[in-house]
Amino acid sequence: MINFSLKQVKDNFNKRNINFLYYEDKKKLLNDLTDLIKKVETIGIGNSKTLKNLKIFDLSCSLGKTVYDKTLAKDAKDQYILKRKSLITDLYITSSNAISKDGKLINIDHSGNRVAAMTFGPKQVIIIVGENKLVENENEGIIRALKIATPLNAKRANYHPPCTENKSCTECVQSQRVCNYVSVIRGQHEKNRMTVMMLKGSYGF
Repeated sequence: MINFSLKQVKDNFNKRNINFLYYEDKKKLLNDLTDLIKKVETIGIGNSKTLKNLKIFDLSCSLGKTVYDKTLAKDAKDQYILKRKSLITDLYITSSNAISKDGKLINIDHSGNRVAAMTFGPKQVIIIVGENKLVENENEGIIRALKIATPLNAKRANYHPPCTENKSCTECVQSQRVCNYVSVIRGQHEKNRMTVMMLKGSYGF
C-alpha cells in the first residue's frame, strides 16, 4: 500500500464531483450503506470479490429491495437480462480495480456492463474499495488493473487467458480475453451521483 493523505485524496475526488468517504471500521461502512439502501427500491450489483466478502447482496435483499446480480443468473440469457436491468436501477454498487490519489477510477471489464453502469444509467453509484486499490496515478492504475486484477478475476471466472499463467498482459486476442474494456473515470458530470467508500485494509483484487 502507498502513503497517502486522506484530505488530499478526498479533495481530489471532490474536485471531480465524486464524493469520497474513508472508513477504519467495516461496521460503520455497512451502517452507512444500509441507510443509503433504505432510500431506494432497485439495486444493481457489480461482480466483485470485495462486495461478496462484505455480503452486499445479502444486505440488500434483507432490506426488501429488488436486487439484480448477474452472478446469480440461471443461464447466459438470464445473465444478460440481469446485466441490462442493472443499468437502470436506483443504486448501483460495485468496486474498482484501482483508484488514484488524484481522484480517478480505473477499471477493466470483460463484457462492459460494470463500467457502463458506473458511467451512465443508475441514479447513484457506490464504489467500495480497500486501501490496497489506491495507486499514485492513472498509469499505475491501469498497470495494477492489468497485472493484478485481471489475472485473478479471470481465474475466478474460470477463464484462461495467457495472463493467468505469466502474470503479464500479452494483448491477447481470443475468446478467453477478459480485458475487453478499459475505463478511466476522470470526473462526474452530475455532482453527488458517485461516491467512493474506501475501507482500511486490503479487500478484493
